[in-house]
Amino acid sequence: MHNFWQDLRYGLHMLARNPGFTLVAVLTLALGVGANTALFSVMDAVLLKKLPVKDPDRLVLFKSISNKEFTPGSHTGSQNRDPATGLTIRSSFPYQTFARLREQQSVLSDVFAFGQLSLNLNTDGQAEVVGAQAVSGNYYAALGVPALLGRTINEADDNAAASPVAVLSYRCWQRRFSGDRAAVGKQINLNNVAFTVAGVTPAGFEGAMQVGSSPDVSVPIA
Repeated sequence: MHNFWQDLRYGLHMLARNPGFTLVAVLTLALGVGANTALFSVMDAVLLKKLPVKDPDRLVLFKSISNKEFTPGSHTGSQNRDPATGLTIRSSFPYQTFARLREQQSVLSDVFAFGQLSLNLNTDGQAEVVGAQAVSGNYYAALGVPALLGRTINEADDNAAASPVAVLSYRCWQRRFSGDRAAVGKQINLNNVAFTVAGVTPAGFEGAMQVGSSPDVSVPIA
C-alpha cells in the first residue's frame, strides 16, 4: 500500500509538471468514455432494451416486399432495396391492407396500425411543432399499455364521426401542462382542429416506432 501511494503521488506530480500532456490525456479519456457510453446506449435501445408493453417478445412488424413495377400506394415508413433480389422492402401499408389483415387474422391475437405525423400543437396561446402519431383504435389495448391519467384511444374514437380526442405522452404532459391532472378533458388545437385530451400515457412509453422517435401526441387514424 505504501508503494501504491508513492506511485500515485509521483504520477500526479508528473501530470502537474506537464499540463499540455495532462490535458490531451484527459480529453482522450473523456472522448473514449463518451464514445463507449453512446455506443452502449444505442446497443441497449436497439438490441437489448424491450418495449415497456405487455409481451414485447410476441410483437411482429409486418413489411411488404414488391418489385419496382408495383407500388402498394402511399408510403410514409422506411424503404430499402434488397441487393440480392432487387425487390423493394417497405414498412408501411395502405389503410385498406390493414383493414383486410384485421379481418383475416388467424394465428395473430391482434393487428394494430400506427403512423408518424408532425403536428402544430396550440394550447393556452402557445404553439409548437410536435412529433405525433396516428394510431388505430386497438393500438393501446393490443400493446397492453394503460393510461396514467384518463384513458387511451379506443375503437369508438377511431371513427370519422367521433369527437376528436388525443393522448399525450408523459413528457409532453410535464412540459406543456406542468404535470397538471386537469389537462385531461382540456381542449387543444392540432393543425387548427380542436381535440380533447383523453389521457396521458405512463413515463417510459415512447410508442412503437423506430429508435429515437418519441411522439408527444397520439390521435386516432380516422
